[in-house]
Amino acid sequence: MGTWGHKPFENDTAADFAGDLDGALQSERVEMLRATLASVANDASSHVDGGSAEMAIAAAALVAWRTEGGGEFQSEVCGPSCDIPDIPKEVISLAVDAVSRLLVKDNDLWDDRSQEGDGEEWLAMLQRLRSTLSKESTTPQESLW
Repeated sequence: MGTWGHKPFENDTAADFAGDLDGALQSERVEMLRATLASVANDASSHVDGGSAEMAIAAAALVAWRTEGGGEFQSEVCGPSCDIPDIPKEVISLAVDAVSRLLVKDNDLWDDRSQEGDGEEWLAMLQRLRSTLSKESTTPQESLW
């Protein structure tokens, strides 16, 4: 696992995911985010693999992109350069569930990051990401009429 910081895109797996998003059609990007988040949020196994966790954190950061405070989780260097379409509320909720699942400590990424020098910064970032997403997932949608 190549990491160089504590932010969502400061690892090889997330940078590769950003490249995959850049290579995808705009119409496919929300589904890519949804599938990545669901792979962690809906994982019934007792342990989440590190690569899946890194991709889910990157996807959650992109979901948070347009929310108040969501800019903190972006990267000018390693994140995708493509446009991200509007994110449906159910995908925001899935992002909250995925990040919450990763805060339970039962995953390879937690095991690795908690032993690194920036482990506390990484954990604090993950908690802020969940908080930012949680605020957005509970905001009522505007009325269409």
